Amino acid sequence: MRLMLILLLALLSGCQLLNQQQPPPPPLTEPELTEQQAAETPDSTVNSEVALSLNDDPATLQAWVNYRASLLHNKALWQELLADVAEPDPVQMLQRIILQLHPDTPYLTRLRVQMQLAEQIALLPPGLAALISWDLTFNQKLLETESAVSALTRLNAQQHENIERLQKKNKDLQKKIDALTQIEAQLNQSINEGNNGRP
Repeated sequence: MRLMLILLLALLSGCQLLNQQQPPPPPLTEPELTEQQAAETPDSTVNSEVALSLNDDPATLQAWVNYRASLLHNKALWQELLADVAEPDPVQMLQRIILQLHPDTPYLTRLRVQMQLAEQIALLPPGLAALISWDLTFNQKLLETESAVSALTRLNAQQHENIERLQKKNKDLQKKIDALTQIEAQLNQSINEGNNGRP
């Protein structure tokens, strides 16, 4: 009996411990920006041009990733900076090519640059070539999509013209049918009037 009582008390105390609420976890705080991150501006991103080279080391690859990312926000600034270079070196040439692959660039320009980039990639170190080949692949898919959309737009325009032509033809035929129906009605009426006049 005592043993049962001890087990029952242990069971009840265990249930009470389970019912006690755990203290809430501390609220998640947003990570604070370091001074370097807070001070970073589009101009400091542009200044990362110094680190760009045609090497395979991680710092260089990260610099190219940063350059490609900065194109999304600073395309006009990069165009201005790279346009001022009279005789670009191989790094600046690659920068220009990647810049011209921006989706806002006209289709024909990106198509021409696509071929240039394919030639450039063959001359790059393997790691950098693999990184830049993503731009080549993305641009190729974008060109294919734009080409397909253009073809579908032309096809839709042709279909629309065909539908309009058929609708016009249908209206003309309907007018002819209405005219023939009216003639038939007049003929029937004149025949009926002729028959009514007979004794």
